[in-house]
Amino acid sequence: MEINEWCERILLGSSWEDKLCELGTYEDFKRKEIVLPAFPGRPPGLELDEWKKRERTSFREVGKFHSEKERGLVLHFFANHELLAVELMALAILKFQDAPANFRRGVVQTLKDEQRHVRMYQKRMADIGIEFGQIPVSDYFWRALQAMNSPKDFVTGLSMTLEQANLDYSLHYARIYEKIQDKETADILNRIYKDEVSHVKHGLIWFKKWHEDSICSWKSYVEALPKPLTPARAKGIGFNREGRIKAGFSTEFIDELEVYSRSRGRCPNVYWFNGNCEEQITNCLYGQTSRTPINQLGSDLRALPTLICKNHDIVLVEKKPTVNFLKKLRRSGFTLPEYVEYGYQNNLSVWNYGIIQELRPWGWNTESTNFLKPLSKYTKHDRRVHWDHKWKTLYSKIWSAAQLHDFLNTHKEPWLCDVEVVGVRCTKTEEVKKIILKNSGNFLIKTPIASSGRGQIRVKNGHIRADQLTNLEKIIQKHGEVIVEPWLDKVLDLSFHFDIGENEEITAIGWTRFCTNTRGQYRATFVSQMVAGLSSETKQFLYGNGKNPRQLNRLGETLSRIIGRAIAKLGYMGPVGIDALVYRNSNQELLLKPIVEINPRWTMGRLGHSLKSRVNSARTAIWLILHKREAISAGFNSFVEWAEHIEKSNPIELTEDKEQISHGILFTTDPIQSTTFATVLITAKSLEECEEMALQSGLKISI
Repeated sequence: MEINEWCERILLGSSWEDKLCELGTYEDFKRKEIVLPAFPGRPPGLELDEWKKRERTSFREVGKFHSEKERGLVLHFFANHELLAVELMALAILKFQDAPANFRRGVVQTLKDEQRHVRMYQKRMADIGIEFGQIPVSDYFWRALQAMNSPKDFVTGLSMTLEQANLDYSLHYARIYEKIQDKETADILNRIYKDEVSHVKHGLIWFKKWHEDSICSWKSYVEALPKPLTPARAKGIGFNREGRIKAGFSTEFIDELEVYSRSRGRCPNVYWFNGNCEEQITNCLYGQTSRTPINQLGSDLRALPTLICKNHDIVLVEKKPTVNFLKKLRRSGFTLPEYVEYGYQNNLSVWNYGIIQELRPWGWNTESTNFLKPLSKYTKHDRRVHWDHKWKTLYSKIWSAAQLHDFLNTHKEPWLCDVEVVGVRCTKTEEVKKIILKNSGNFLIKTPIASSGRGQIRVKNGHIRADQLTNLEKIIQKHGEVIVEPWLDKVLDLSFHFDIGENEEITAIGWTRFCTNTRGQYRATFVSQMVAGLSSETKQFLYGNGKNPRQLNRLGETLSRIIGRAIAKLGYMGPVGIDALVYRNSNQELLLKPIVEINPRWTMGRLGHSLKSRVNSARTAIWLILHKREAISAGFNSFVEWAEHIEKSNPIELTEDKEQISHGILFTTDPIQSTTFATVLITAKSLEECEEMALQSGLKISI
């Protein structure tokens, strides 16, 4: 049979005799006119519009292998993919009559292999008791490639993308069937895997010829890939480097693909780290400019939202983290988002990444609003991107103090502080002096809006120095007010986290323990084993002295409900963190101050909380921010040199399922892109081991 006749029968036929008919003698008589169908013919039950008429079956559900039937239905999905490949190859033969003869012969041979795959799946499904057509099938492959305009579109979209993904899927599921002792199905998948390597290789060889690219660069592949396909479709479950090497891909290409991420249909959330959030609000109010360290923090940690993203989300960065760094993150169990570079001109005027679920800056202010405004027209439901000036009140420590006062008056618990520790608003220097002289204790004088311990004056023993008075007068002159509160004998810092969604829906997230340095600036968060290193007395206090072990969880839920409502009334939606502290009173009793300050934004504590899922819960894990001076103190000129030493001395060890970190030190921001600040995750059996491991690398945790 001549190959065009053969392909017409395969493509248009509606019986298994048509779909799986054999070619016989190879003949190729090119035609001038060929009528191509909108959809291929299909046997009953397998029509590509069947999903509109019958209830669809989720691959995610049948892929759990709860029963023998589900094991057969998994093969049903695979068989349909093979049948679609048969039809797309037949379409390519008919469409591209002028393609090189050797190319057409290669596609025909590949088509024969795919027919054989369908037969193997059919037989195995029948043995299990599953009929091909028993459930509706997907038409995605056909929709994605039906409009291909050239043979290069065909090899890029099918061979190098959809079939490349099967290098992962076939091997992954072969191992699963081996584990459940279904050797017959495992053998089928292993045979198909070997064929897929040669199919991908065939496509890659021709891509290089047509693209005049002897190594097939990553860039050339991405540019050639027909829409709506993205490189995300070239990956399955797991990542099979060996199979890709056998198929002929370069190491550079394989590395880029390994760390690539893109939504496969879900609308992504778009994240942007503007770590100078409070400072920018203050600058707008008082005509100031941000200090260099704050700006550098934003630049060095721009990719930080990676740690809170899902794999279909997007992180906006000036420059994408390096491939080697992303490989380390991925191999340590992290899912990677897609990175969209906007360069150093802060230009988001061009957007080619589809509809956006939600825009999520670190914190909303005029800067983030202006920066993200070009993307507002792409957001789902056309959500407004705006900064409401009422929200600046939420950042004020004076507002936080008022919320604490109200909360304590309605929630009297013996383990909570009383209203005497609530800060007092002052608008004049004399008011401040009067409070301090009256009580003769230690006090903190705080600027209304500031972050990380900045803008504080610490008064000891009721004596305010002349230089402190001068500073106080400047603050009041600039801000119009300060807040004065007792300087408590702190034991530890805590934070409670929640989200405010649409219709004022509030979701409590949990609590964390964090640490600050001597200047009150954020240092670290305990990711796992949050009471590590604390005294027995403190541990018992946190967990209700054996009578109320969930008291912190319940407090967090109560705070999220009450404070969340107050914030939601102002129209704010997004994450909120509430800092709290445990301290000793004058009688050396432990008490909790439930609200120190309220942060209507993402926080380092929240990010540390999100890392819980990445760490073996039986281990102690601490996430820290590092400063370059620590690298220099350890004897290294840069974060790059220090990171190489640390990670070589303390390599990451994963749990048996390869999904969580069990031991080691991991840089969680790219050392190559860090000039002043970086972040690391330290995991070990105990806090003492974490400290010892860090110290051996020249790092003092100091918490």
